[in-house]
Amino acid sequence: QLTSVTYPDGLRSSRKYDRQGRLAEEISRNGNITRWFYDSSRSGLPCAVEDGTGVRRRITRNRYGQLQAFTDCSGYATRYEYDRYGQQIAIHREEGISTYSSYNPRGQLVSQKDAQGRETRYEYSAAGDLTATISPDGKRSTIEYDKRGRPVSVTEGGLTRSMGYDAAGRITTLTNENGSQSTFLYDPVDRLTEQRGFDGRTQRYQYDLTGKLTQSEDEGLITLWHYDASDRITHRTVNGDPAEQWQYDEHGWLTTLSHTSEGHRVAVHYGYDDKGRLTGERQTVENPETGEILWEHETGHAYSEQGLATRQEPDGLPPVEWLTYGSGYLAGMKLGGTPLVEYTRDRLHRETVRSFGGEACELATAWNTSGQLQSRHLNLPQLDCDYTWNDNGQLIRISGPQESREYRYSDTGRLTGVHT
Repeated sequence: QLTSVTYPDGLRSSRKYDRQGRLAEEISRNGNITRWFYDSSRSGLPCAVEDGTGVRRRITRNRYGQLQAFTDCSGYATRYEYDRYGQQIAIHREEGISTYSSYNPRGQLVSQKDAQGRETRYEYSAAGDLTATISPDGKRSTIEYDKRGRPVSVTEGGLTRSMGYDAAGRITTLTNENGSQSTFLYDPVDRLTEQRGFDGRTQRYQYDLTGKLTQSEDEGLITLWHYDASDRITHRTVNGDPAEQWQYDEHGWLTTLSHTSEGHRVAVHYGYDDKGRLTGERQTVENPETGEILWEHETGHAYSEQGLATRQEPDGLPPVEWLTYGSGYLAGMKLGGTPLVEYTRDRLHRETVRSFGGEACELATAWNTSGQLQSRHLNLPQLDCDYTWNDNGQLIRISGPQESREYRYSDTGRLTGVHT
């Protein structure tokens, strides 16, 4: 059994097993510990998982080993139902959100219903290929296939796009709904070497013997890509002029990304802790001839013992702190030790109330039974917004006391107009 992995940068991950040979503990390369628990010595599947924050999630399975319930860090459960063939037919989440699925005798998905009863249906050919999708409003999207089972055309809203293939099964032509074509060429090992877009623009690519991109050409702009012995990109040039440069430390972690802009060297420098986590970013602008720093700004990052990002320290500004619960859900923020914003969440951990400075300013957010945004209301009623969706799940209206916007879509689902 695998007990440890040592990575090229020197970091290490490890695994421990119980007497039955089941995975019991894993320590990741950044030090986070995950533990697995089992309800009996005969069980091969875990009944609980504990992450690095100490939060435990419970897993319940039926006698066939299928997931029956998943209980999260706050004790909220998602339940699953199956038919006698073992096919998943329902998922029940908190806040009354449920989805339902049904299948044909061949086990193919033929229907899905959301919590509002909106149904999407699916049709198949005798070969088992998906041939049609019927959206809740009755619109059909159809797919045609060739003798090898490859899709050759997709029709939606009366418009068709089609695909052509070579003998190796690679897409060589793509024709859009307007009749414009994009073509693709490949080398003998299936790497893309040329692409001609719908607008007639041609892009070409060249590779070295190991498969790394070494040259790309785009309408007269020739970019050369250079790598070190470890296959890490080090710099690139555009039409012979230097562009970006990348530098790494002995671990292989990126330490500097730089380029020249208006005669100045602009760079971002990165620092890490011994676990490979980003601890600092320093942005600089310097004179490339003298090395004089003309401007710089540094931001520091800190983490909790569990590995969660908890603090950011910008130059010359008060630190920003994140307050979390469970496995890292954001509960609030502080600025220089002063509470800045607090979040209240529902049983699905979605934001329902955002408070700024206590109750001085509150933003209340509501969701519909399908999980879509329904409203956002502030202490100032003139800034309230309500959201309306059609049966296909597209946003069709944003309403407020002072202004409303309506959105229109084509039969293919593309936005065609906004009316205010």
